[in-house]
Amino acid sequence: MAEAASVALGTLYRYFPSKEQLYAEVLLTWGESFDTRVRVQNRDAATDAERLRAALRRTVRAYERHPNFFRLVDALEVVHDPAVAERFSQFASRFTGALADTLVDTPAERRPAIAFVSSTVLGGVLRGWSVRGTPISRVYERVDEVVDLLFPDRPA
Repeated sequence: MAEAASVALGTLYRYFPSKEQLYAEVLLTWGESFDTRVRVQNRDAATDAERLRAALRRTVRAYERHPNFFRLVDALEVVHDPAVAERFSQFASRFTGALADTLVDTPAERRPAIAFVSSTVLGGVLRGWSVRGTPISRVYERVDEVVDLLFPDRPA
């Protein structure tokens, strides 16, 4: 990795004492641009349900295109290194914040809970896809089911 970045291995280890810290930084950087796109690209949807559904589906597509990033999420979530835990927490907070920001018509006090539930369900179904081979089509179905559960008054 150091060679690909044209830096000495010692320099890389000065900034990232472990591969987990390096990977956490990579994940956080990857997530920044994604969160920005989620916030911007959902403005055309008419309802919070549509905006949330679009954001969750966009997330599934991103992991479908880059499955190693989800495997990285899964691995870093259980690392005990405080520096990794901090970066992972930032990554997770940004993502749930991006989801909450899609909910412009929902009362502000409900947005964090809806974002948390959506993110948690998404993580679980993506884990099933990544680890147990659940078909990606089932992940999309579960995303739709959770949005329909959270917003039951959506027109059919």
